Amino acid sequence: MIDDIKRKLQHFFPGELFSGKSVAEDLANGIILSGKEPILPYLQTALLDEKVLEVQLDGMPMVYFSRLKDDIPEPTEVEVDGEKVLIQPATTEGEYLATMSHIVTLPLEPGLGNLHLRYSNDIILRMFTNTYAVEMATTFEDLTKVQDIPVLRLAFPNLARIVRNAREFRAKVPDSLNFLISIEIDDESSELDTRPVNISIRGLSFSVNKKEQKLFKINSLYSMKLLVEDELLIRINGTVKHLARIRKRSGIEYLCGIEFDFQTKTHGAVVESIVALVQRAHLKELAEKSHATGIHLIT
Repeated sequence: MIDDIKRKLQHFFPGELFSGKSVAEDLANGIILSGKEPILPYLQTALLDEKVLEVQLDGMPMVYFSRLKDDIPEPTEVEVDGEKVLIQPATTEGEYLATMSHIVTLPLEPGLGNLHLRYSNDIILRMFTNTYAVEMATTFEDLTKVQDIPVLRLAFPNLARIVRNAREFRAKVPDSLNFLISIEIDDESSELDTRPVNISIRGLSFSVNKKEQKLFKINSLYSMKLLVEDELLIRINGTVKHLARIRKRSGIEYLCGIEFDFQTKTHGAVVESIVALVQRAHLKELAEKSHATGIHLIT
């Protein structure tokens, strides 16, 4: 078994070396996950928490982005009072994942990745938790539709690995938290109010519409106010480091990534307290979802 897992790891991660001893140790320590059942909770979390997944194809450095999509069964036709009507079968969110037969994702962004994916031999889905990333190995199966929405059908992963320190910790901002960013756009004090998507001790990302994204330029500095529950917590400057386009379950999300420009030590301390507040709110939301669904969600 160890040799088989080693061959699979070498296949999906060709730039790295794996010894039989290290693979055995990592399996025992839960760093390498073999089989579908240990991977299921990560996929359930990715779906229910609407996590953005990084997607890498055939070991190439280019990273694409996607989200898991629920695979809802097609409505069935039944006869009611002599008339044929369509009835949607009753299902719970993510129910199909428990069959461990396949997974469904939204099309990749940037869109060119969808063409590459169709001809790829190996696909890595990377999901981030509070303390590490999990990299799941899969393959492409089909282009299909769910409720007339184009989606990608992939094989259910049966091999994954945990990667520590994959990136700086980012706390996801839950919908339940009233967190607002007010950004100064120009010298005339014009401001744009929006919600952050996540925040770290070094920066944050926020969501805007297509028109608003054009207001931001890479490497430009902006001044902003961070307000939680209508209370102004800090005024801080930040530099735009990236702009991205990512699909949501409905529509497109335009993300802007900001790196903070700390002027004082107090700025750093306030941001750390905000990150901790957001993390607590997110963990509370996940705990509530776990209780409501009976599914163990990964934090």
